[in-house]
Amino acid sequence: MIVELYERLEKRSLQDYVSLPYVFLIPVLMVLSLVFFTLGATVVRADAFRFIETTGRAVVIDPETQQEARMLALEEALCLAALEGGATINGFSAISTDTAIEDHFVIRPASQILDYTITNEIIEDQHYSVSIRAAVGELPKTACPHRRNVNMTVFAPAYSEAPNTPPEAAPMARQVMATMIDMIDDNLGATVRLATDTELDPAGLGRKNDNYDYQALTTGLVRVQRGDFALVPEIVLTGALTGGAFTRKKDLHAKIMLHLFSGEDYEFIETFTASSVIEVENNTLFRTVNVLTKKRRPKMLDEMLVPAGPLINNMIASLECRPLTATLTLVDGQLTVPIGSYHGMAKNALAVANGTDTPWQIMRVTAVNAKSATLTPLNRNRDMSRLAGQTVKFMEVPQ
Repeated sequence: MIVELYERLEKRSLQDYVSLPYVFLIPVLMVLSLVFFTLGATVVRADAFRFIETTGRAVVIDPETQQEARMLALEEALCLAALEGGATINGFSAISTDTAIEDHFVIRPASQILDYTITNEIIEDQHYSVSIRAAVGELPKTACPHRRNVNMTVFAPAYSEAPNTPPEAAPMARQVMATMIDMIDDNLGATVRLATDTELDPAGLGRKNDNYDYQALTTGLVRVQRGDFALVPEIVLTGALTGGAFTRKKDLHAKIMLHLFSGEDYEFIETFTASSVIEVENNTLFRTVNVLTKKRRPKMLDEMLVPAGPLINNMIASLECRPLTATLTLVDGQLTVPIGSYHGMAKNALAVANGTDTPWQIMRVTAVNAKSATLTPLNRNRDMSRLAGQTVKFMEVPQ
């Protein structure tokens, strides 16, 4: 029924609204149409995402048509809400046989109704009135929709050295990694837990039953909670020789990688990478030149660390703007998620999930604990059990 209603909503034209409240719009639209006709079609851009309250009415001819009148009133309310978000106007002029010019134009909603709920229904005299509150427009798409708390566990780093790596550079990889981990721990944008003595084992951490796991029974497993991140730093060193017959240059290629995984399920998310090329020494025919141009170890170490700071800051900034997502569960008749104030969640934040009878389902956070939150759908008449198991994405928009 709702799908059919949406199809009818898209086909409605201005002629469907020639009733007393809309007659005064016709002269204005007639003037505008003279301009629009030259363009063929003009689109009034829809506003950004917002909530709109409208009321639709329909005549109840007899008791048998009451349900039909209810649907017509609901359709009217939905179309009014969509029109408030913008409209598309198409028109043309036609000349009849008596040279009279007739203007024809059609107006359709340009914005999309994402979700709605019926706030009131009433029958007054011979009219059925339906009031709704609708979410209209487009879901917000900004560079950073929501600043979240970044909670991260750093696991044991990985090292890789090619056979042609300069021998003086290989021992520096540990020094570079130790300094990088300190930089991550000191970053004000993240709360860091160090587990650098533990290798990340997604398969082992993904097990729910640790009764037969030796490490779990003896020292315990380092687990990462839902909404947090697991980080495995890695550094790769390789060498390169360039130059001709009389001069050869030895370079060091250092590649720093930060491998990021999601908490609880330990699925791979992204790798942040930075590379640098460091000149180690020149081999010429003159020994004095070779000695004077040979790179000292402290200098090499500093140059290897140059890209580390911007790389870490870029990773933290990206994670702060990564949308919070969670899976809905039904607990005592209420929809909950394992995301709370610990992750940056706040009361009245909005969440969105895929819809069933509407394009999306909008929900609001009505209660927040440290590591959980309760959500209430915009349409409270929805079957909560059908929402359980869906993944919701949280967003920050004006209320």
